[in-house]
Amino acid sequence: MAGLREDKKRQTQLNIMESAKNIFSQKGFETASMAEIAKDAGVGTGTIYNYFPSKGALLLRIFTEEAEGMKGALQDPFSSEESGDLVESVVGAMQGFAEFFQYYPKAFWRELFHVMTGEVEESIRLRQGLFGIDEEMMKWVMNLIESHSDCFAVKIDPEEAAYAIYSAAMSDTMFYMYNEEMDHEAYKEQLARHIRFLFEGKMKSGKKE
Repeated sequence: MAGLREDKKRQTQLNIMESAKNIFSQKGFETASMAEIAKDAGVGTGTIYNYFPSKGALLLRIFTEEAEGMKGALQDPFSSEESGDLVESVVGAMQGFAEFFQYYPKAFWRELFHVMTGEVEESIRLRQGLFGIDEEMMKWVMNLIESHSDCFAVKIDPEEAAYAIYSAAMSDTMFYMYNEEMDHEAYKEQLARHIRFLFEGKMKSGKKE
């Protein structure tokens, strides 16, 4: 019985989070109310506060779960040993990261980024979570480049290279988020093109760029 109760509580929590994503996307974080989210999720307004003490806490939980999924993409990355191509390994990992941004409307991600710019506690915690993802992704790229330094025709600083690659990826991501005409495939293609450009002319002969 205890297990069934826990399963039901978890499902209710997931329903609330899914409704919150929809309402935040449609109305914006500041305009959306907990009462609207509760109604959409099919629970009472009082019930929603049993799971999330505030609207900010709800958004933080959504982001935390999405962040864990993004981190998971790096735990089984495209390895250059398997693909035989360092550049395409990096492209594959960045495109894997990009996959998460197609799961929800662009409006949801824009709203999330907007909330991050605030100075309330939830905004600060959201930024800390994002910085954690940044750090893990850059560390993975840096380690991959460092372990394959013999592939380069010129001396490469792995840390600087990882920063440049991740900066390009974030720039493309923000462009995608705020450009309603760009679809997800075009976003991934642009991301791959820019990453390959960063490696252009730097690989040894015989190493695919």
